[in-house]
Amino acid sequence: MIHDLNGRSDFEAIYDKYYDRVYKYAFSLLLNKEDAEDVTSETFLAAYTHFGCYDSRKASVATWLTRIAHNRAVNLMRSAAYTRRAELPEDLELPDTADHTVSAEASDIVLRLYSRLSPDERELLNMRYVMEMKDREIAGLLGLPEKTVNKRYQRLLAKCRRLLGDRL
Repeated sequence: MIHDLNGRSDFEAIYDKYYDRVYKYAFSLLLNKEDAEDVTSETFLAAYTHFGCYDSRKASVATWLTRIAHNRAVNLMRSAAYTRRAELPEDLELPDTADHTVSAEASDIVLRLYSRLSPDERELLNMRYVMEMKDREIAGLLGLPEKTVNKRYQRLLAKCRRLLGDRL
């Protein structure tokens, strides 16, 4: 656990600890490897630049980095240069994960499910399952009441069940 965030040398430990999580988060929103890599790089550059402004009383490091990544991804999605793909490209692959074993079939199902969800829906699933955030943390990150987050999550799970029942 990183407790002292006063020196720039601490940033290397943060980068090592959170890089994969930030990348997976960006990928789940953008569904594009190159865009996710760009957003991840921009996130850590912005975090490094503003490292002295980080306040652990306001948010955990994971929440702080996720918020930066979220803002970068949303800005990219809103830009004129970004075109969201209506269908998954043939060469789309789930990012490598050293800590999870996922079959090719399961990866394909997840990617197809994600392709049918809005960026906001993907973000909510990602925060819950990839970032392993609690409703309270998600609510703080999104600026919503905790009950609203829970209701959205329950509706989203019902939608996912419907989509999975339709065999995507």
